[in-house]
Amino acid sequence: MLNYIKDSIMSTSNRNIMTIKGYKITDNDRTKKYGIGANSLQMLTNKAMLKFPIKDLRVYLSSDGFEVVDEDYFSTLEPQTLFIIAGPDEIITTDGDYEFEKLRQHSPLLKIADIIYEFIEQNPDKFRRMITAYEDRRLRQKLDNTKTHLSLKSEHHEWFEGQEERCHSKEEAMARRAQDRVRGYYYKTKDELTRNKLYRQNLKARHVFDSIMEKFRYLLIGCDYFSMIFDRKCDRKHAFLQQRLDETDASRIVPNKRLKQIIKEYTAKNQILDEWSVSLCSDLGEFYCQGAYSDNGNCCSLQHNINPYASRENLILFQVWNLDHQIELSRTILPALIENVRELVEHPQRKCALHKKRVVDISVLEYFLEIFSLKNLKLVHIVCHEKCQRANKSNGTLICEECHEYKIVQELMSVRCSEEELNAF
Repeated sequence: MLNYIKDSIMSTSNRNIMTIKGYKITDNDRTKKYGIGANSLQMLTNKAMLKFPIKDLRVYLSSDGFEVVDEDYFSTLEPQTLFIIAGPDEIITTDGDYEFEKLRQHSPLLKIADIIYEFIEQNPDKFRRMITAYEDRRLRQKLDNTKTHLSLKSEHHEWFEGQEERCHSKEEAMARRAQDRVRGYYYKTKDELTRNKLYRQNLKARHVFDSIMEKFRYLLIGCDYFSMIFDRKCDRKHAFLQQRLDETDASRIVPNKRLKQIIKEYTAKNQILDEWSVSLCSDLGEFYCQGAYSDNGNCCSLQHNINPYASRENLILFQVWNLDHQIELSRTILPALIENVRELVEHPQRKCALHKKRVVDISVLEYFLEIFSLKNLKLVHIVCHEKCQRANKSNGTLICEECHEYKIVQELMSVRCSEEELNAF
């Protein structure tokens, strides 16, 4: 009898630990959609294989096409998240692309654009001018909508249709979207670093990489995953935005709440990330394209702009606006980071270029800013996102204990709550 009770308790405990959540899966063409339950990425993949017998099946987020390969990242996703099941070489049709295609079917102007798409390679300037003119006209119409300034779900219910239903205000929904993009960079970085040969074969290098990811995580907590960049109520605005307005006259273990708060207070007190913890939109919610990476400064020659706070349609269109790494993430930043770790573990007697003392770490803060912050990210319309190899280099390097950046990061990592504070929270 006692053993039966014990087994029952253990069974209940295991069920609580391995809670199955409901998700949705579909194919890239949205021809079929299924609801399935899973408590891990592996379980979801196994069940998806029964519904979509695709060779070398992969799992992607429908919201932005990001491939989900990490169990830790999967565990952070909300129930009812929609995944696209496809092969490794398919070009994923994101929710934004899919909804945009639906809009195009009902738009006379965009039907005309279908004809122009056939000649886009021969007439790129003509194509850009047509799209810009269309979006300018749509923007003026939407800004006339008196609901643009409204914030709460109860005031503008149709704006929240879809995944924004769990949010209570437009600002909260936009902040979540910014966080999702930054979290995507974190898990992409983690995936590429842990899959490289140096991580797998060198134990000392593995410890360095794990330490780097932990520091990245703390810094992201400190800036709330840069949630403010899409938040129109953030008082701090990007310098380029103020100039534009003047011109136009217009992981593994999730830290508890107390620890998160202490990290945020530390980063705020020491102004570690203040320069880049800014909003990219006006008080009304208007965003301006910062132009292609090859353009000087933050000027878009085509003057793209959009206000996703104005309408659900604009919110969908905003999904095709990209945060573009000026110094490329996969081609430049991460390879440079890996090489610096290799130097650190294979040549430990190397001297710091500034203080001529033995190096002890890589410049984590510099790499953090290049991967996650507006120091290296530009918000651009999809037309201005030039997807080509670039010549610019990462500024990450090796540092010694005398380097200011090393001291700042070490102080941040030493921030801890006492056991009494944790228990009292």
